[in-house]
Amino acid sequence: MPVFSKADIEAWITPIATGEFHYKSVCGLDRAVLTPHDDSKIRKYLWEFSHGEHPIVESVGRNDGRYRPIENGVAPLDFTILRPRDFPVILPFDLRRYVFIYPDTTIIVAGSKSSGKTGFIYQTYDLNRERMNIILLSNMEGGKEQMFDRFKAMGIDLATLPKFVYPVFDHFHDHIKEKDTLYLIDYIDAPEGDDFYLIGAQVKKIDRKLQGLNSIAIIGLQKPVMRDMAFGGEQTLKVASLYLAMDSNKLKIVDAKVPADKTLHPKNMAWSFVYSDEGTNFLNITPFYGD
Repeated sequence: MPVFSKADIEAWITPIATGEFHYKSVCGLDRAVLTPHDDSKIRKYLWEFSHGEHPIVESVGRNDGRYRPIENGVAPLDFTILRPRDFPVILPFDLRRYVFIYPDTTIIVAGSKSSGKTGFIYQTYDLNRERMNIILLSNMEGGKEQMFDRFKAMGIDLATLPKFVYPVFDHFHDHIKEKDTLYLIDYIDAPEGDDFYLIGAQVKKIDRKLQGLNSIAIIGLQKPVMRDMAFGGEQTLKVASLYLAMDSNKLKIVDAKVPADKTLHPKNMAWSFVYSDEGTNFLNITPFYGD
C-alpha cells in the first residue's frame, strides 16, 4: 500500500475531496486495510488539519472518522450580471400555465407505488427532447429492457438516440455537472431502516450542485399512499420550486414557490387522469381543486 505524506493528503483534500469522506478513503485508499502505524498517522494528520489556525476540514457525522472539506474563498454575488429568469422546461399536465420555474432549482415528483412518477419523468423527456440537453439518471428499477419498452410505447426508440440515460443508484449529486441541462432523476429510493432524513439531505445536495449551472432537476421520490409528503417529510419540501404528489389517477400541486399568475396561487390544484401505453401517457386529464 502506498504511504501518503501529510502534504499528499492536504493536496487531495483541497481540490479533489467533495462532500463527506472517511479518513480511510483519503487519496483513493477506498478504506483499504491500513497498518496500525499508517492508520494512526492519517488520523493524526486529519486531526491537525481540523484543529490548526486555518483548518481545512471538520469532523462530521455520527460516526468517528468522517470529515468534510471546509469551503473557503466564496466570492460575493454580482447582481449586474443576470441570466434569463425562466427555465424553458415544458411539463406534463400543462403545469407551466400555473407555475414559474427559475434556473438552478429542483422539482419534486413524490409518488406512491405505480402512481405514475416514472411516466411523468419520461413524458417530461418527450416534451423537451428536441429543445434542450437532457440527462436521465435512473436507478434502473425494472431493468434496461423494461425502460426500452416503455419509451417504445411512447414512440421513442432508445437504440437510435444519442445516449442520455445513466444508471445511478446513490449520490446523484455527483453527476450534476453540465450547464443548460434538464436533469431527470428516477428515482431516489427510500433508505433501509428509519434514516428517512437522508432523502432530504440528498435533495439538498442536488440543489446545491445546480447553483450556477443554469440547469434544473426533476426528482422522483417515493411516498406513502394518500399522503402528500415523500418519505423524508418536510426536509424534501424545503428547496423545491415545485412539489407534486401523485397517487393512482391523481396529481396534486403540494407547493409552488412562484406562481405563473400572481393573482392565482396553484397550491392544492389537482388533476385526475388515466394511463395508457403501459403507464407512459396521461389521458382524460380533468382539473379540480383540493382533495
